[in-house]
Amino acid sequence: MRAARGFLVLGAALAIGLAARPSSAALRPGVVLSEANWREARGLLPEEILRHYERGEYRTPVVELDEETLGRVRLPPDFQSASRTNRGRYRLTDAGTIVDAKTGKTPPFLMGLPFPDIEPNDPQAALKIIWNHFLTVWYRSDTRLTTELWMIASDGGIDRKIRTDVTMRMYDGSADARGRENPEGVFYQTLARVVWPADLNGIVSLSWRYRRGDMPDASWTYVPGLRRVRQVDPLNRSDGFLGSDLSLDDGAFFDAKPEDFEFRLLGREEQLVLFDPYALRGEVDLRPAPKGGWRVVWSDAPRIGLDDPEWKGSPWAPRSAVLARRPLWIVEARPRDPNYLYGRLILRIDAETYHGCWVSKYDRAGELVHSYQIGRGIYVTGDGGKTWVGGGGVVTQLAEQLRLHRATAVLFPRGDPHNPSDFHVPTDPGEFEPDVLVRYGR
Repeated sequence: MRAARGFLVLGAALAIGLAARPSSAALRPGVVLSEANWREARGLLPEEILRHYERGEYRTPVVELDEETLGRVRLPPDFQSASRTNRGRYRLTDAGTIVDAKTGKTPPFLMGLPFPDIEPNDPQAALKIIWNHFLTVWYRSDTRLTTELWMIASDGGIDRKIRTDVTMRMYDGSADARGRENPEGVFYQTLARVVWPADLNGIVSLSWRYRRGDMPDASWTYVPGLRRVRQVDPLNRSDGFLGSDLSLDDGAFFDAKPEDFEFRLLGREEQLVLFDPYALRGEVDLRPAPKGGWRVVWSDAPRIGLDDPEWKGSPWAPRSAVLARRPLWIVEARPRDPNYLYGRLILRIDAETYHGCWVSKYDRAGELVHSYQIGRGIYVTGDGGKTWVGGGGVVTQLAEQLRLHRATAVLFPRGDPHNPSDFHVPTDPGEFEPDVLVRYGR
């Protein structure tokens, strides 16, 4: 991929449609946000993130995006075209389910932003933003991703590492899924296997997200110690996965069933967002995947503090990330079920691309207890624009437990061309049936 020619200062170009915060000279492009100048970022970051800079635990360069780089960050042409076609096509029921505006029925296929024009005064604006976010995630099409979960203790040591192998089959979101037979009536299906360490190898889970708003997610798990498949209460999606601080409802940013929440739009603001600098420069290693589709090979570079032996700050600090200003929707989500693990979530979502950036989670007493931090990549193509892949060099996701001063980092193995980070891959619908779990379990 071509490297960008640099970052060009564009003044207020990113402040379209919102009252921009005053531009601070101390945060001009090239400056490193740190304990020396953290006050300049007040109001531009979630408070729990800003505290990391105040205490010298994070240090991140600030950049501004030039037109060439913004072209990579923006949604791909076919997605934008589908979004324009969707104007006025869909509406939301009182329960929050997306339906055809004319027939009132669940649409057989979705692609592009279902609600490309958000009016802040619309009572359903927040929920429409959430649906737009889902469609940007589903645009990835069928994927197979192997990731490592590093469970990092407060003293900087690693309590445990877990490697997972996750495959998703999509029925919406991209041209690959159009016209697929969908007898179960789902949006997508996910098969997740734990492949390392040995004592967890053989744990397999399967989940289905139904299109009908009144049907909860179906989830099954095979546990080797029980040697059988058991159905799991979907409420468990808010719990930590295998003792980590990452939940199934986290997903790529927020992956809970929207009908299970009440949403409220709190505003639209310009804030700082974590980006992958390799991606912004166009330095994404994209190759044909062995069995079809495209593979991203991640850069052999530090991802978090523990990757860098010279680093003195937080062990989970995003070491290779940069910060750039973006316009964000601020959305509050409150679960309808009183037994859900959290009382409310504050979601910050890019107002142009609908990619998630930061999540702040509060307990039932109103205390901030959890933070979810997402690094952003870009869209790249390997076939002249026929298909697009979201990729990068050191993209990371971080689930931080603020009360216990620990975190779980979601990492892609670095510099390994044999590690599946594959998109637009062929999948077999028969691989997403409950009886498959016994075959994959041990």
